[in-house]
This record gives sequence, C-alpha cells and structure tokens, in this order.
Amino acid sequence: MIFINMEAPAASPEVSQRLGAHPRSHLRPGISSPEQDGARRALALLRQPVCIASVLGLALTSSTIAFLRFGWTLRLWCLVPLLVALAIILILDFRAKIIPDVLTLPAIAYALVVAAFMKSPPLGAALLGMVAGGGIVFLLVVASRGAIGGGDIKLMAMLGAALGWKGALAVLAFSQLAGALVALTLLIAGRGRKHDLFPIGAIISLLGTVMLLGQP
Repeated sequence: MIFINMEAPAASPEVSQRLGAHPRSHLRPGISSPEQDGARRALALLRQPVCIASVLGLALTSSTIAFLRFGWTLRLWCLVPLLVALAIILILDFRAKIIPDVLTLPAIAYALVVAAFMKSPPLGAALLGMVAGGGIVFLLVVASRGAIGGGDIKLMAMLGAALGWKGALAVLAFSQLAGALVALTLLIAGRGRKHDLFPIGAIISLLGTVMLLGQP
C-alpha cells in the first residue's frame, strides 16, 4: 500500500488512528477511540447529497455492467452487495481516508458464504485469498510504521475472499502501481505534499470492482 508519507512516526495521532492503536485514555468504558470517532465521521458523509449521488452512481453503474455480463442470474444477485460495499468504501476512503470496519468485516463473512455455496471462487481459494490479501498488507503496515491504514488490511482480505488468492494479488499489485503513478503525478503537479496521506483504498476498491466484473 503506498502513501506519500512513508516515514510517519508511530506515535502520532494520525498514525494511531489509522492503525487502530488507542491511547490509554481511550480504553476506558464509555469513551470512544479515535478510530471509532473517525469511522463515525466517515459514515456521516453518507448523509451528504454529493456522497449519496456518488455512491448511487458507482453502484448502479457497476451493477448494470454485472447485469449485462451475467443477466438475471444468482451470480448477479450475489455480486450486487459486494459492488455496493465497494462503491461506499471508494467514496469514504477518497473523502475521509477511512475504511470503517462496519463495511469490510460483514463483507468478508458474506464473500466466504458466497464462496461456500457458489464455488466461485472455491471456498479453499477464498480462504487462501483472504489470508494472502490481508496478510501481505499487514506486513506492509508493520514495515511502514503506520503509514498504511488498518482498514486496507480488511479491504484486501474482503477482496481476497471474493476473488481468490490470484485475484487478490493482482488487485494488490496493480493498485500499488496505480497509486504510485497518481501520487508521483500529484507531487510533480504541485497538488500533493510529501507528508500527505494517499487514499489507496479508493484505488483498491475500483480495481476490485473491475476484477469482480471481469471474472469469467
């Protein structure tokens, strides 16, 4: 996962929020953690007309393409919830740079259930994809000392469960390449700064949607 700031100190509030590390004062009952507060603020964006229109536009577009590819089949109806979740994640990560667990964790479970019944991908491949996708990003989180968000781990685990390990690795590789190119372009154009966080989750969501729609 590529962020412009790859040297963010582990103790900074921004890093703590993205990794889900909570200061001791936030561990007391009845007090929200920074991660929870950030997730609430991100989900609150869905009340804004622009965000609603963006999510609906993306979800309807991807669902229409899925219908044209697969027709009125069970596969279409199984894909639609994942496509809607990815549309929401794309907008929230682009606008707030946060991917709430309330979206990714249920989607992981849903993708595994679909794999168990639809066999596309087979359940074994879905489980391997979940572990591979989430595991590789977890290692990148550790290596980057917090410059990568914990939400990206769960997003890749979700896509791994939906696509299998080969699809997950393809999405991860292409998203890093696309993210690096976009970040470099913004820096050269003077639209980005070295220590800005880059919403790579939005690119992962977009490429994951493309991969889901392009499955044979």
